Amino acid sequence: MLITVLSGGTWGITLAALLHGKGYEVRVWEYAAEVVETLASTRRHPKLADFEVPAGIAIATDMRASLAGTEWIVCAVPAAHLRETCRGVAAEGYAGQPFVIGSKGIEQGTLNLMHEVAAQELGAAARGKIVLLSGPSHAEEVSRGLPTAVTAAGESLDQAAAVQALFMTPRFRVYTQTDLVGVELGAALKNVIAISCGISDGLGFGDNAKAGLITRGLSEIVRLGMAMGARAQTFSGLAGMGDLVVTCMSRHSRNWKFGSLIGQGRSCEEALKEVGMVVEGYYTVQAAVALARRMAVEMPITEAVAAVLFQGSKPLEAVSSLMLREARSELTDKTPHG
Repeated sequence: MLITVLSGGTWGITLAALLHGKGYEVRVWEYAAEVVETLASTRRHPKLADFEVPAGIAIATDMRASLAGTEWIVCAVPAAHLRETCRGVAAEGYAGQPFVIGSKGIEQGTLNLMHEVAAQELGAAARGKIVLLSGPSHAEEVSRGLPTAVTAAGESLDQAAAVQALFMTPRFRVYTQTDLVGVELGAALKNVIAISCGISDGLGFGDNAKAGLITRGLSEIVRLGMAMGARAQTFSGLAGMGDLVVTCMSRHSRNWKFGSLIGQGRSCEEALKEVGMVVEGYYTVQAAVALARRMAVEMPITEAVAAVLFQGSKPLEAVSSLMLREARSELTDKTPHG
């Protein structure tokens, strides 16, 4: 079987290696010529220490050549580039191939989720063929063969099961489900909460504060998810709590690192440059706030992160705004007197 992976970033190249290790023929398409040159010449990704890209994986900037004859497409480009990438796939005549999305985010402007963007650009040929792959899965660990569990979400369990079979290995366990909206929201919004946890750590706060942000952040994600028709159970699973915990706690988390730098006093520009990789939460947070307002859902942590990153609010001011909110019940999100 021939599989094309769209993206030579850490996640794309990791998934390519995983699939190659299962015996599939794999090609990688990457839009950045300098990334392709580095990967092709050194067979190493600068952000994945001690990981060697298998020699059998072809890497190129030519999308037509990379897609030629492909039977599956795995797309792991940054969320902001998904629409353009899908448009290119459709233009090359491959909109009808099974399409696995590993990108996480909410499109700015349209507020579309990733599977919605793909469906719009790939059109009728892709109906029933778009599946999400999501969960707690840092490329730094998957590339080393460390045990990882994720979920595949499709419109039907049969679709999800096909992706499960494609990716499953003794060290990469894949579960299945059909809640695309819940999986997408968990994947996108956990990055915003991870930034808040990073800010908290950067300010020198302790584990109590971070635990509060994680649990109340999950409450925000669930509220928005339920308003948009997602299933509550999804958010206690791998794409919900699982991905949230690892992104808020792991040393590999670029969103946490970015937030930590902000908490230490860096500007957004300085922090983004120091992280040196795409910080999806930075690009998602304003769309998340807009989506919450559209759905009339309260998301105070998300709004506080947006205020710090884009409205000039100081991190300590944001903390005060959260701590001094009106008293309410934890379980009902209502004030004590209703």
